[in-house]
Amino acid sequence: MTEEKQQKFTAKVRRGLVWVSAVASAELAKKKAEATGVRIEGFTASELADVESALTWIAQNKEAPSSEPAA
Repeated sequence: MTEEKQQKFTAKVRRGLVWVSAVASAELAKKKAEATGVRIEGFTASELADVESALTWIAQNKEAPSSEPAA
């Protein structure tokens, strides 16, 4: 893959992460709000930690909202 194609691909992935972050964060917040206790239905503690770690990674690697769109 050429450098230009790699950069375009990386930009698309980062833009996609913006959407994934918004949707996944909203869904996790909804699940947490619906939880009646400490546990979140459908998640083990390990799975929840993995999801929260993934969302942190996505937040750090997604395209910043102020970034200019690729041409």
